[in-house]
Amino acid sequence: MKPVSQRRTTTPGRLPLLLSLLLLVAFAAAPAAFAKKIPNSAWKTGTLRNVTEKSQPYVYGWRSANGVGRTVTTVYIVWQFTIENAKYIYTAELKTKHRDEALDVTINTPVTFAVVGMDLYLRDAEGKAHKLAIETKTLRTKSSDRK
Repeated sequence: MKPVSQRRTTTPGRLPLLLSLLLLVAFAAAPAAFAKKIPNSAWKTGTLRNVTEKSQPYVYGWRSANGVGRTVTTVYIVWQFTIENAKYIYTAELKTKHRDEALDVTINTPVTFAVVGMDLYLRDAEGKAHKLAIETKTLRTKSSDRK
Protein backbone atom coordinates (compact mmCIF):
# COMPACT_ATOMS: atom_id res chain seq x y z
CA MET A 1 0.00 0.00 0.00
CA LYS A 2 1.32 3.40 -0.97
CA PRO A 3 1.51 6.02 1.84
CA VAL A 4 -0.76 8.96 1.44
CA SER A 5 1.12 12.19 1.31
CA GLN A 6 -0.09 14.80 3.73
CA ARG A 7 -0.05 18.37 2.69
CA ARG A 8 1.27 20.66 5.37
CA THR A 9 -0.01 24.15 5.42
CA THR A 10 2.02 26.83 7.07
CA THR A 11 0.65 29.99 8.49
CA PRO A 12 2.07 33.17 7.14
CA GLY A 13 4.84 34.60 9.31
CA ARG A 14 2.83 37.70 10.18
CA LEU A 15 -0.29 35.97 11.47
CA PRO A 16 1.08 35.02 14.93
CA LEU A 17 2.50 38.51 15.29
CA LEU A 18 -0.84 40.09 14.39
CA LEU A 19 -2.74 37.81 16.77
CA SER A 20 -0.31 38.64 19.59
CA LEU A 21 -0.68 42.34 18.91
CA LEU A 22 -4.48 42.06 18.87
CA LEU A 23 -4.51 40.21 22.21
CA LEU A 24 -2.13 42.75 23.73
CA VAL A 25 -4.38 45.65 22.72
CA ALA A 26 -7.48 43.83 24.01
CA PHE A 27 -5.91 43.13 27.42
CA ALA A 28 -4.50 46.64 27.71
CA ALA A 29 -7.93 48.17 27.08
CA ALA A 30 -9.76 45.80 29.44
CA PRO A 31 -9.15 47.66 32.76
CA ALA A 32 -10.29 50.94 31.24
CA ALA A 33 -13.43 49.28 29.89
CA PHE A 34 -14.35 47.78 33.26
CA ALA A 35 -13.52 50.81 35.41
CA LYS A 36 -16.59 52.76 36.42
CA LYS A 37 -16.60 56.36 35.41
CA ILE A 38 -18.20 58.39 38.17
CA PRO A 39 -19.98 61.45 36.80
CA ASN A 40 -19.26 64.78 38.49
CA SER A 41 -22.94 65.09 39.44
CA ALA A 42 -22.69 61.92 41.60
CA TRP A 43 -20.16 63.42 44.01
CA LYS A 44 -21.68 64.68 47.27
CA THR A 45 -20.36 66.38 50.37
CA GLY A 46 -20.86 64.89 53.80
CA THR A 47 -19.22 64.62 57.20
CA LEU A 48 -17.03 61.72 58.26
CA ARG A 49 -18.33 60.84 61.72
CA ASN A 50 -16.40 57.71 62.68
CA VAL A 51 -13.67 55.32 61.52
CA THR A 52 -13.09 51.96 63.19
CA GLU A 53 -10.83 49.06 62.39
CA LYS A 54 -10.84 45.37 63.18
CA SER A 55 -8.66 42.42 62.23
CA GLN A 56 -10.23 39.63 60.26
CA PRO A 57 -8.29 36.40 59.69
CA TYR A 58 -8.99 34.53 56.48
CA VAL A 59 -7.98 30.86 56.23
CA TYR A 60 -7.79 29.18 52.86
CA GLY A 61 -6.20 26.08 51.40
CA TRP A 62 -7.08 22.45 50.86
CA ARG A 63 -7.21 19.27 52.86
CA SER A 64 -7.42 15.80 51.40
CA ALA A 65 -9.53 12.91 52.68
CA ASN A 66 -6.68 11.57 54.84
CA GLY A 67 -6.22 14.93 56.55
CA VAL A 68 -3.09 15.98 54.72
CA GLY A 69 -3.05 19.35 53.08
CA ARG A 70 -2.02 22.93 53.34
CA THR A 71 -3.79 25.91 54.77
CA VAL A 72 -2.72 29.53 54.82
CA THR A 73 -3.94 32.28 57.13
CA THR A 74 -4.05 35.88 55.93
CA VAL A 75 -4.99 38.78 58.16
CA TYR A 76 -7.12 41.55 56.71
CA ILE A 77 -7.87 44.89 58.33
CA VAL A 78 -11.50 45.91 57.88
CA TRP A 79 -12.01 49.68 58.10
CA GLN A 80 -15.55 50.88 58.78
CA PHE A 81 -16.43 54.45 57.84
CA THR A 82 -19.56 56.32 58.96
CA ILE A 83 -20.45 59.22 56.67
CA GLU A 84 -23.51 61.41 56.97
CA ASN A 85 -25.01 64.02 54.72
CA ALA A 86 -28.29 65.94 54.83
CA LYS A 87 -30.43 62.92 53.91
CA TYR A 88 -28.62 59.65 54.78
CA ILE A 89 -26.11 58.08 57.15
CA TYR A 90 -23.87 55.58 55.36
CA THR A 91 -21.75 52.86 56.91
CA ALA A 92 -19.21 51.45 54.46
CA GLU A 93 -16.30 49.04 54.75
CA LEU A 94 -12.89 48.83 53.16
CA LYS A 95 -10.89 45.59 53.43
CA THR A 96 -7.11 45.98 53.27
CA LYS A 97 -4.14 43.78 53.95
CA HIS A 98 -2.22 44.33 57.18
CA ARG A 99 0.66 46.05 55.37
CA ASP A 100 -1.54 48.60 53.52
CA GLU A 101 -1.72 52.15 54.77
CA ALA A 102 -4.87 53.68 56.21
CA LEU A 103 -6.78 56.33 54.28
CA ASP A 104 -5.75 59.91 54.95
CA VAL A 105 -9.06 61.22 56.32
CA THR A 106 -10.01 63.13 59.46
CA ILE A 107 -13.06 62.49 61.64
CA ASN A 108 -15.66 65.30 61.93
CA THR A 109 -14.45 67.01 58.75
CA PRO A 110 -16.19 67.39 55.38
CA VAL A 111 -15.52 64.61 52.87
CA THR A 112 -16.46 64.12 49.25
CA PHE A 113 -18.09 60.82 48.31
CA ALA A 114 -20.19 59.22 45.58
CA VAL A 115 -22.65 56.36 45.74
CA VAL A 116 -22.82 54.02 42.74
CA GLY A 117 -25.06 51.03 43.35
CA MET A 118 -23.82 49.32 46.54
CA ASP A 119 -20.39 50.94 46.27
CA LEU A 120 -19.32 54.14 47.98
CA TYR A 121 -16.33 56.03 46.59
CA LEU A 122 -14.57 58.16 49.21
CA ARG A 123 -11.96 60.79 48.36
CA ASP A 124 -9.02 61.07 50.74
CA ALA A 125 -7.08 64.25 51.60
CA GLU A 126 -5.17 64.03 48.31
CA GLY A 127 -8.37 63.68 46.27
CA LYS A 128 -7.85 60.02 45.34
CA ALA A 129 -11.07 57.98 45.24
CA HIS A 130 -11.23 54.69 47.17
CA LYS A 131 -13.94 52.08 46.62
CA LEU A 132 -15.82 50.94 49.74
CA ALA A 133 -18.70 48.49 50.12
CA ILE A 134 -21.87 49.95 51.62
CA GLU A 135 -23.00 48.02 54.68
CA THR A 136 -25.95 50.19 55.76
CA LYS A 137 -27.77 53.22 54.39
CA THR A 138 -29.99 54.86 57.01
CA LEU A 139 -32.46 57.67 56.40
CA ARG A 140 -31.82 60.56 58.78
CA THR A 141 -34.73 61.31 61.06
CA LYS A 142 -35.41 63.99 63.67
CA SER A 143 -34.24 61.65 66.46
CA SER A 144 -30.91 60.93 64.70
CA ASP A 145 -30.29 64.70 64.33
CA ARG A 146 -30.46 65.25 68.10
CA LYS A 147 -27.54 62.87 68.82
